[in-house]
Amino acid sequence: MWNPYVIILVLFVVAGVAATLWGLAIIARGRRTLRWPSTEGAIEESRLVSDTDDLFPHILFSYRVGVQTYRRELGFPGGTNPTPEFAASYVKKFPVGARVRVFYDPERPDQATLEPGLAQGDWMILTLGILATLLGILLLVFGQS
Repeated sequence: MWNPYVIILVLFVVAGVAATLWGLAIIARGRRTLRWPSTEGAIEESRLVSDTDDLFPHILFSYRVGVQTYRRELGFPGGTNPTPEFAASYVKKFPVGARVRVFYDPERPDQATLEPGLAQGDWMILTLGILATLLGILLLVFGQS
């Protein structure tokens, strides 16, 4: 007969491993953007409120790769803790008409960012996944006695 305690802990370990892998993918994606080529772009829209969340700013930029022009909204990573001050700082940092350096994926030029690299909270999911995995394993090994 299966012990419910063991089943719950095994599921906890599996969730921890999944979160760890997800965190590794986020970090790898962030690091890849550091190697993306760049081009000049322009800020087309910059306002305090986005269409999906009133605490995130709406920053729309355009850029050219070859003969194709792209428009993209600046995205914010999960785990970003938006505040009115956060939104105001981005609107100030990226005013309408400003010339900006745009970093784009050479394999998919429609994917681009103004801020390459790792974001502040990118390590959080990886850290929580590792901690959950280790805690689950420790409880499985030493919690049975």
